[in-house]
Amino acid sequence: MIRDEHIDTAVAQGLLTARQAAQLRALAAGEAVTPDPLAPHEDPDDERFRLIGGFNDVFVTTGILLLVSALFGLTSTLGFGVGFAIIALAAAWGLSEVFARRLRLALPAITLSIMFAVAGGTVAYMLAGGASLAAGLGDPEQSALRWTLFGVGSALAAAIHRWRFDVPIDTALLAAGLVCAVVGGFAMIDPAWTEQHRSILFALLGGGVFVAATYIDATDTARLTRRSDIAFWLHLLAAPMLVQAVTSLLFGSTGDFNSAQAIGVLVLFGVFGLIALILDRRALLVSGLSYAGVAIGYLLSESLNKDASISLTLLGLAALVLLLSVQWRSLRRAVLALFPNGRLRHLVPPAS
Repeated sequence: MIRDEHIDTAVAQGLLTARQAAQLRALAAGEAVTPDPLAPHEDPDDERFRLIGGFNDVFVTTGILLLVSALFGLTSTLGFGVGFAIIALAAAWGLSEVFARRLRLALPAITLSIMFAVAGGTVAYMLAGGASLAAGLGDPEQSALRWTLFGVGSALAAAIHRWRFDVPIDTALLAAGLVCAVVGGFAMIDPAWTEQHRSILFALLGGGVFVAATYIDATDTARLTRRSDIAFWLHLLAAPMLVQAVTSLLFGSTGDFNSAQAIGVLVLFGVFGLIALILDRRALLVSGLSYAGVAIGYLLSESLNKDASISLTLLGLAALVLLLSVQWRSLRRAVLALFPNGRLRHLVPPAS
């Protein structure tokens, strides 16, 4: 049976608001409860995810960052720089027991997940003889080996952290470690081929992460469970990889643009926007803004002076972002209305 102390704990952990707790107590006491018309409406279109539950999250995270800085400074001063990663690994685990497992603070849990994964990757990196992440970069073979070990180590650390603490970002950190390991592995086998086909490699890997994120999203279209947060972080990882790789493959370097390529980039940005609308995930759009800005700036610079084109580009991007923010739901309704009411409509969040 749910008791008052359970409700108080739920409020402290951010599972219930103070008003929801009061309504729940009133309901248990047999009193009439009416919904608050001013309360925010939970909607999948809002793309909610837990980042900050309160200012205490920021306060604790600041303490964690100060601790990392202090540990790095002390280990460097004592000539024990290589042991920093091991100490950071142990510290991240211990702090996760308190702030991620017991108190369930969102921002500190995210920070500690990143800290644990990076520390785990650095420990594995040092096994190859790298005293620091900069060591061995002049030797392509040694660099590839060490970055492969870093990827494997960070992926393993993220998997262990996910098993124990179940922080949503852990899955994305696991995927990022595997991407790093795969790229490093190809570089070990054939450095020249990897350098020449880097965009294809990242497009395939980014596409794999994107498919995984979309699949997880499809299991929770109402976005009420932890799976939605996991998918969010995977989309955030996949989007820049896909956008950068596909743009490079189709249009080359942004420094060599011509008018046709600039228009092509804007068309590609429109395609990414359409996918973002269908899936109700804005990561692709955010990642594509820089390329859209470069394309718009190039087209404007053809007829205006440089200073005016930069200002107008920023103005155009600002207007685009604000327009999409205001009209997002209306645009989603219009786009989804074009699709038949079949399986596809049930794999994406409904248009509200």
